[in-house]
Amino acid sequence: MNDSERELVRFVCDGDIKKAQQQVRTLLNGMTAKRDVTFQQNMLRKLDSKAMNLLELPYNLKELLIAEDTENFPMRKFVLREDERAVVERILRVLKASEMLSELGIEYLPALMLYGESGGGKTMLARYIAHRANLPFIYVRFSSIVSSYLGSTQSNIAKVFEYARSSPCVLCFDEIDAVGMARGQKNDVGEMNRIVIALMQEMDRLPNNIIIIGTTNRFDRLDPALIRRFPIRHEVLPMSKEDAVALARKFFRYCGAGEPAEGAKEWCLSNFGEAAPASLVVSKCTDWVIERVMDGCHGK
Repeated sequence: MNDSERELVRFVCDGDIKKAQQQVRTLLNGMTAKRDVTFQQNMLRKLDSKAMNLLELPYNLKELLIAEDTENFPMRKFVLREDERAVVERILRVLKASEMLSELGIEYLPALMLYGESGGGKTMLARYIAHRANLPFIYVRFSSIVSSYLGSTQSNIAKVFEYARSSPCVLCFDEIDAVGMARGQKNDVGEMNRIVIALMQEMDRLPNNIIIIGTTNRFDRLDPALIRRFPIRHEVLPMSKEDAVALARKFFRYCGAGEPAEGAKEWCLSNFGEAAPASLVVSKCTDWVIERVMDGCHGK
């Protein structure tokens, strides 16, 4: 038994499943024998399916938040475009600078607004940022936060930010337009105005060691004062033909489907137009794999 195997046994016996899985991943990545390739890829896929491990939250926040450990981000089926890479590097630099500014008594929140059409991959990009920053990914569940009871929504928002202030994280407000609509509009609702104000006030009180990310497909509806609190803004565009080919090729190879991976360019050209959201590419690829699996089951 080598040292890596001893470590694995120790983690299992100690009941540390997370470290045990990390050690298994290390062992699998170290396999080089051809006879182990299929086993290696199958087991790595299983580990990837468990990569977004949910973290334990206080009982009063379980309905409001989802907390994920993104240490083992599924890079083998993720495409990071060059403009997105630049945004990721920028927000990470801002985070590092913000920590230094904090020591000087200067508050500067690393905040990023991702906008673009639905299904473009905004939330997955936010998860990748959490992975790169080595921070938990805290996802705000607006369906639970927004309450019909007067004042309850502001109270829920306060609970979310109180938790974030106590634990460095990437705090993601997905579809932030649900609570961040511009004030002063026709048919304005006073309660919604108070929610926007509460959200901005809570953001102003956050420490510098938290990344906050807002995502929206209705950037035009957001309150200008809320937008100003996100100094970095990036539009996530639909995938070009080249992007779609890269994603499809990764997806098929990840699933062990060699045939379409080799002909991904032709397959994409026949399935997508000049531009397509990432979700559509993944959906079409998934449909292809499902059909082949069903055919295989029918043959048996």
